Order: sequence, then C-alpha cells, then structure tokens
Amino acid sequence: MTRRSLSSFVFLACLVMLGTILESCSPSPKHVSDADIDFLASDAHVVVGGVPLVLPFISLTGYVAAKPSFSLNRQQDRQAATDRLEAFRKAASNPQGAPTIDQLEIEVYAYGWNDLDPQPFKRICTQLSRQWSKSVCDDPWAALKQAMPENRFYVVDDRKFDAFDNHFTVGAERVSDQLHSMQLKVNEASVVCDRNLDPSKTTFCTAAIPIKQHLAAVWTVWDSTGETRSRQAEREGKAITAFVRHAIGPSEDFPALLAVVCELKKPKSSVGPGGNPCGSPISKSR
Repeated sequence: MTRRSLSSFVFLACLVMLGTILESCSPSPKHVSDADIDFLASDAHVVVGGVPLVLPFISLTGYVAAKPSFSLNRQQDRQAATDRLEAFRKAASNPQGAPTIDQLEIEVYAYGWNDLDPQPFKRICTQLSRQWSKSVCDDPWAALKQAMPENRFYVVDDRKFDAFDNHFTVGAERVSDQLHSMQLKVNEASVVCDRNLDPSKTTFCTAAIPIKQHLAAVWTVWDSTGETRSRQAEREGKAITAFVRHAIGPSEDFPALLAVVCELKKPKSSVGPGGNPCGSPISKSR
C-alpha cells in the first residue's frame, strides 16, 4: 500500500506514452513535452458495466504507467503493449467510439503536485477539462482527495469479476474469489478480508460496492488507528459512488460532489495552505 505524496515524480517520470511518446521513458520530468502534457490532460471516454465514463488519461494508471515484463521476449511484449495502448488511446479519445471494457484502474491524486520539481506537470492543471480534477491537481489536501481511497481503485462490470483473476491481495488471495463470495447490495459496501493467522499484523480486505447498472467499484481497506476497516469501506464507498455519479459521468456536477465529499473526509484530515474548501462549521451555520 504505497502512499502517493511523491508519486507524481516517480509515476510520471516512467510513463509508457502512446504513439511516439512510447518510444522512450525519460528519467526526469523536465523532459516531458507539451504533447505529453496535452495527451495526459485530455479526456478518455470509456464504458464500464453499461455506464459511460469520462476521465483524464493521467488518472488511468493502468493505461499510462510502465509495468514490468517477465517474459523472455521483452521487446515483443513492449511492442504488443504499445499496439494495445495505441488502439485504446485512439478509441478512448473519441466520445462516439468509446471502448467497452471490463475494468478500469483509477487513481485520484494531486496530478500536478511534485515535491521535487513542480514546474513540468503544473502545466497539466490548467488543461484538465473538469473541475474535480482541477481541484485535486495541485492540492494534496483537496476534499475529494481526502475522501477517496488512499491508493488506486477500480470500477468494474459486476458480471466480469473474472477480470480480477490475476489480481492478488496482500495475503496472496485471489481478488476475484473474494468478489465472487460477496452478496453485493445497492448503497452498501461489502468487505471480505484475507485470512490472517498473525493477529499482530494488519489485516487487509477487499471492498466492493455496486453503483449503477452493472458498474461496481473495488478497492482495498484495512484497520487503522483512526478508522476500522468497516467504517473505511462505508465512507469510501459513498465517496466513490458520488465520484462516479457527479464527477466522471457524461456531465459533471462539482457542487454536488463537493457537498458529499466534505462530509466523508478521512479522520484527522489536515487543512492545506489554501484553507478549508469545505468551510468552517461556523461559516456553514450562518
């Protein structure tokens, strides 16, 4: 479970870009071109579980982050990956040609925030099309960021849980098995935990919640000093549901999203230098 406070440097410095961008992986974010930024900030259009979704490419970690190859023919693997990503880029860039996919990996974090060298990626913030993405782009303390899961999460067609056959939990259990064992209910997060034989270690769990039509969300929860895994699943399930309904559908309703996530921030959430976007309790009551 890796924190992402510095992830914009590590993650974006090793992008597998599409088309001509895919030809190299720069060791420094200073080498990212305007074309790279334009692509990352542009909208991807996809359909999952019968639900059309719109997100910036930079939030789709599974489609732009470099992944290790364990094949004996890495060059062939890279070419095949390049071809798949290029096909996805072309399809997802066209609202009328939005591809239907079984699952989508998403991460909400400060896309333009870089503790080591902020300049190259801060340019992305002004080019994002939606207010939710701009609200988190250069603000790690944004209300949406503090309400959503700490790490990546997935939206998935609830008829295609086999898409998680090759996904394993911290305890080396198959995520698809945990999902198939759940009895999903509308507006209710379900949780199945790893079998933990050592009570001194943190138990990690798979959480899932149906959102609309055949679209469900899947993510990881665990007990912490400030929040039980059940409470975390309940809170983050509501935040993800609001995110899907108000942020990444065909149209955005940012005020509605903000009203929900301001009530769902994680315990002991901190306020950044820009102040509290949700306002103080006193200002709310007036």
